[in-house]
Amino acid sequence: MASGPRYQEIAGDLRRRLADGEWPVGTALPGISELQEEYNVPGLNTIRQAQRVLVDDGLLKPVQGRGTFVTALPSPPGDPATLKQALGDLRAALAHAQVALDRVMKHLT
Repeated sequence: MASGPRYQEIAGDLRRRLADGEWPVGTALPGISELQEEYNVPGLNTIRQAQRVLVDDGLLKPVQGRGTFVTALPSPPGDPATLKQALGDLRAALAHAQVALDRVMKHLT
């Protein structure tokens, strides 16, 4: 796995497993303690953080007392919707950077 925070590595692996169809939409992921053992991490928070990444991406939904359920599958790489979203994010970031650059340039002149 790539270097980086362990929870991000686990989130990436869970995303891959979702994309591979290991857990179809509507099914529950294994429990946190089971995933903790599987990924060999000492604390539950690492698994919780990994799941939170996928919840924030709209792929999972935790249900108190019942588990964490698959609500959507990740878009395949190169998917037009994914690329369109990435392009929109990039445009917003560039616009923000342009505003900041304009402010700096105004102070320098």
